[in-house]
Amino acid sequence: MSMFVSHIDLLSDVCEITGLSYTVITDSAGSKGFLVTLALLLAVSCKMIGFNRELLSKLVQLGVILVIGFAAKTGLKHVTESPRPYTELLTHQLLIPNPEHFYKLDMKQKDEVIAQVSEHVSEWRTRHWQGEKDYSFPSGHTIFAAICLAFFGGLFAQHRKYGLAALVMVWAFAVAYSRLWLGMHRPIDLVGSIAFVAIVYALMPSFERLGDELITRLNLPLNVSLK
Repeated sequence: MSMFVSHIDLLSDVCEITGLSYTVITDSAGSKGFLVTLALLLAVSCKMIGFNRELLSKLVQLGVILVIGFAAKTGLKHVTESPRPYTELLTHQLLIPNPEHFYKLDMKQKDEVIAQVSEHVSEWRTRHWQGEKDYSFPSGHTIFAAICLAFFGGLFAQHRKYGLAALVMVWAFAVAYSRLWLGMHRPIDLVGSIAFVAIVYALMPSFERLGDELITRLNLPLNVSLK
């Protein structure tokens, strides 16, 4: 990622296909589309292995990890107070004295500053800047993508669906890169997000007993194939 980010120029022209592609990719892990992505991956998982004790216990685990991930993202942003990369461009364009100053402005002033730089920056980038004016570290999009890769990628690989696992990995990598391309994050934000998910996932219990209890209470068979 560090090697790839060196060539990104936030002032460069962006064609419609490129801008739309990165927008769709980044939105698939953001507030606009993460539920769709999650539903699609869950549907594929149920189709592949059926709704059974294994999947139910893993879904409980996934839910807990998602809650921890999203909560930690919000908390860490306020603790680290790392300015987003595009605030550096605003500084270079002499619109603000330094990146930290951007966060002292009210929402209207932030909108106006970003609008001023829109003469030099593609709308495909500034529309995301207008939508996300909070701090940079860690990347919430990358946290979600890393969780999906660890959970669904691992689940698919465990059941020897290596093609599906590879697709999830490519998607997760594309999401991470889109955040760099848009000027929303630095490589360290992505690394921190992935490391955080890895630690949480490694420490998370399996919830197998809870899965068994839910199956018993819901009076479900141990294995319901949806194929």
